Amino acid sequence: MAKMDFYWTKTEEPVRISEYASELGFNLRSLEYSGLSENKWSWINSKVKSSIVDYIAECWEDEDEERSGLLSEVKQGVYVITLADNLSIDYDGKPSKVLYIGRGKIRERLAAHFTHWIRHITESLQDISFDVWLTEIKTSGSKEAFKDVEADLLADFYEKFGSHPLQNSKSGDSHMRDHKYCSNWNKPLKNTSGINKGWSIKPLKNNDWALDFDEY
Repeated sequence: MAKMDFYWTKTEEPVRISEYASELGFNLRSLEYSGLSENKWSWINSKVKSSIVDYIAECWEDEDEERSGLLSEVKQGVYVITLADNLSIDYDGKPSKVLYIGRGKIRERLAAHFTHWIRHITESLQDISFDVWLTEIKTSGSKEAFKDVEADLLADFYEKFGSHPLQNSKSGDSHMRDHKYCSNWNKPLKNTSGINKGWSIKPLKNNDWALDFDEY
């Protein structure tokens, strides 16, 4: 099979949820969630989520003037969400910044993630920030290649860290195709040179995001 060439677009600045909320006039650090009606919170959440996703789309669309189409038009996409700054996740003693690996209609998928993550993150990890990596997989004669790329990224991660990323509950669709990838095909999964000088965190057992390594 011919080599599959693709490149990654990365958000220019880390995405910090509290800052996006502040720019819209919401102070999530002092917000009393227990006293907030569900309708009010849904409205705030929608505003913050839309602002974040709009920024990610701008990074995608500004990256390459030759790129045709908007992020909303990408259907065969693959994306990786990682922690930014000097934070990583402790995967049973091994640090990695990777939080989630996904694929599909990227803009819709990211909107869904941030809809569910904003409250959880701002309540427990207020100023945590993210980087988002995006790519589109277009291979002649194979509309399903993007699914293979996601599955191979998940398999590569599992081989290195012995588990799925924190927010992935399962591996991608299994396949028997042996793709030849470009050298940086798994760039978002590679640890930065200074990762061991930062902080590595993990959710405790009673946290909704807890990961039980004994399950794997």
